[in-house]
Amino acid sequence: MSAQLSPLARFDHLLLATDGSDISTGAVRVALHMASRCGSRLTVMHMAQTLPDYAMFNPGGVQLAEERGHAVLREVEEQAGTACVNCAPVLRYGDEPVREIAAQAEESQADLVIMGRRGVHWLERLMLGEAAARVIGHVHCSVVVVPKETSMWDKGILLAVDGSRCADAAAVSAGILAKRCGLPVTVLSVCANDDLKCDLVQAMADRVRDLLRQDGVAADSVVKEGNPAKAIVEAAAENECDLIVVGSHGRTGLDRILMGSVSQQVVVQARCPVMVVKAV
Repeated sequence: MSAQLSPLARFDHLLLATDGSDISTGAVRVALHMASRCGSRLTVMHMAQTLPDYAMFNPGGVQLAEERGHAVLREVEEQAGTACVNCAPVLRYGDEPVREIAAQAEESQADLVIMGRRGVHWLERLMLGEAAARVIGHVHCSVVVVPKETSMWDKGILLAVDGSRCADAAAVSAGILAKRCGLPVTVLSVCANDDLKCDLVQAMADRVRDLLRQDGVAADSVVKEGNPAKAIVEAAAENECDLIVVGSHGRTGLDRILMGSVSQQVVVQARCPVMVVKAV
């Protein structure tokens, strides 16, 4: 499969972005488990909230932010030690988390950013959707968004494909994770209600399924009709998949901070971790 689907995904260096709240607990669990399972290097970052010239007018506030940040990082380091995972803590200063996450991902040459997701209240989900969309849009690597109550996937992977280059990149990532974790992959294509070419949609799913099988991955293919994001989330539950992998179409400029793409809707609606894969 690797010869026909590109680019190859790597999980050599993970970046965990944590704010120290319970929202990040699921992301911490996944990052530690994934680093251990994949033999990855792990960088853990926290942003100390500081405004421009904040230190000049409120040095005590900066000190408190630093102390809290170091406490957050120490807690993750302790958990990493228990899990026998080496991690590098990084405390960044700024007033815009998305910008600092993107900058740290670039400096660390991260292959994957792992971040938390808010709860199910509709307003929280809307806010999270915007934040996740901005991180996904600004970083150059793939992103995993993790609901706080979830853990590392151990049942199956739901891979959504649409025949695009981005979907091929997602397929490579899903295949690599499936082999490392010993999990089956369900390949899903969605046929819109007004789409008369569902046979072509089935062919897309079957193509990726066959390539995954050739690469030694247990894979099946399914087609669902309806709204793509809703169909993806439903298919994950129906097929007992606890990780969803989708491709990102790499919006740029102002568009990349807006909600609306299928991948961003899936991030908001899913009850399991969602990996949004970038095609480079």
